[in-house]
Parts: sequence; C-alpha cells; structure tokens
Amino acid sequence: MSRKLLILCLVAAFLLVLVPFLGIIPVGWADVLRESPGHFIFWSLRVPRTLVGFIAGASLALAGLVCQNVFKNDLATPDLLGISSGAAAGTVIALKFKLRLAVLGMSGLHVFSFAGALSAVLLIFFIVRVVKNVSLYTFLMCGIAINFFFSSVIVFFQYVFDYADTFSLLRWMMGGIANAGYREAALLLVLLLLFLLFILFFAREFQMLSAGDEFAAGRGLNVGRFRAFSFLVLAFFIGAVVSVCGPIGFIALVVPHVSRLWGGNRFQATVAITFLLGGCLLVSADLLARSLVPPLDIPVGIVTSMFGAPFFLLLLLAQLRKAG
Repeated sequence: MSRKLLILCLVAAFLLVLVPFLGIIPVGWADVLRESPGHFIFWSLRVPRTLVGFIAGASLALAGLVCQNVFKNDLATPDLLGISSGAAAGTVIALKFKLRLAVLGMSGLHVFSFAGALSAVLLIFFIVRVVKNVSLYTFLMCGIAINFFFSSVIVFFQYVFDYADTFSLLRWMMGGIANAGYREAALLLVLLLLFLLFILFFAREFQMLSAGDEFAAGRGLNVGRFRAFSFLVLAFFIGAVVSVCGPIGFIALVVPHVSRLWGGNRFQATVAITFLLGGCLLVSADLLARSLVPPLDIPVGIVTSMFGAPFFLLLLLAQLRKAG
C-alpha cells in the first residue's frame, strides 16, 4: 500500500511541476525567471490552471467517495443525485440576472451555486419525507428526478439567453478551468482541506455506514441524521467547485471505484489514493484538452466524459452481471 501511495505522490509532483511547461506555446526553464511572454504564460495562466485542476480533481473524487460510501452504491455521485446540476442551475441564474451578492468573501456565483446545490438536497429530503420512505433506493430515484429537473432549468435559461451569452454558458456547462486563477485556487484549497478534515474526523462513521444501515445503527450511529449532514456538506462543497469549474463529469464516479480496489478495506488509505488520483486525472485530462486539437482549447469536461462514459458502462454491466 505504501508503495502505491509513494508512486502516486511522485506522479502528482511530476505533473504539478511539468504540466505548466507543456502546451501549444512551449515554455522553457529560462522563461520561469526572466521577463518574457513565456514568463506570463507560465505564472499567470498555466500554474494557476494546473493548481485549480489538481485541487478540483481531488475535490470531485473525494465528493464521489463520500457519496458512494453514504449510499453504498458504486454509481452514486453528486451528478446522479442532482447536486451538481442544482449547483449549475444556481450559477446559470446568477449569470442570467447578473446577481452580484457576495457573502464572506465569496462571489455571487459561489453563493448562488451553493444555493442551487442546497435546494437540490432539500428537495430530495422533502420528497423522501412526503413519501415516508427513507430507503437508499428512494434517495437515488429522487436524486435522478431532481437532476432532470435542474437540467431542464438550465436548458430553459440557455434558450432565453441571447446568442453571445448562450455560447459562453454552453462552454461553461462543458466544464473547464481555463479562466481559473490564484484566487479560485486558494478558495478551493481551503474548502478541500476542510472537507478532508470532515472525512477524516468522521472516518469511523463512514466505515460503519459502508457496512450497512443496520450495522451502523447497532453501533449507535443515527444513520438518517448522519446521512443528512453528509448530504448538506456535499451540497456546500460541490456548489463551490461547480461555481469555479462548471459541471465536470465522471471524476466523482471513476476515481473512487479505482481507489477502493487499490485501498482495500483501509479507509484512510482509500481517501489518500482518491485525493491523489483525482488530482492527477483532472490535470492530465486538462493537458490533453488543451493539446488535442491546437490551437483550440477544448473544455476539460469533454475529455473526462469521453473517457469516463465507457468506464461507467463497464461498471454498470459488471453490477448487472453480479446482480444476475
């Protein structure tokens, strides 16, 4: 296990150092220290973009791990449960009506993205309470329905936007980190560290919940309350990530599945692998996105979906085969 973690740490360090030098316009080692166009490209564009890519990738992967652990389903992700689409809808509304509300140093986009994610969670809990069925199946089905609802809200506002706004919104909806800077990197890093503390502090509860609701309840855990609390934390966290990067798919699905295979039953090791693997995967995907069809800078969400969709299909077929 320590060897895998060491290899992932080395790969992560290698990518963080090397990737800012790579791209359509080459940047040399000398450009790092001297004033030149390459100096601006390196420090003002590629370094913050790489940092945001790594932090956002790690964030999405950890969110997926928590989601799959809480719902005991390898296919459960913030995307599937409507949290990401709710956050995206909040951001779209803020863009459409040019809402500038700022709270605690967070911009209007961050605030309304969180509000959208929170509204998705609250809607799910409201429906679950109305039907008086707290089974995992009910949560997942409600999440899928909420996901479709907020997706339709996004499409509606896309339709009523003018052409220029519709194009920029469509590009944002594909997911990307091209315009991210050091401010966004700092915000996401603080939230990521807080989310990591939350995961590690409640590691015992997550492990009990992964063994089943009855087992966790027998050990004194209030399953419903802890699931609700985890859901709310996810809403806040995903809202912030989506407001910066847009809805980037499949990272939250693919990485936790691989991490559990490598981490086995050791929860802390699985968390560490998820953190490193998610960051490395999104940084690599972003490098591919800006190098695939020069001089175009393809949104990274297209690349992650391109490779994540086949993996999702294989995972779904494996589960169906196991169930049959």
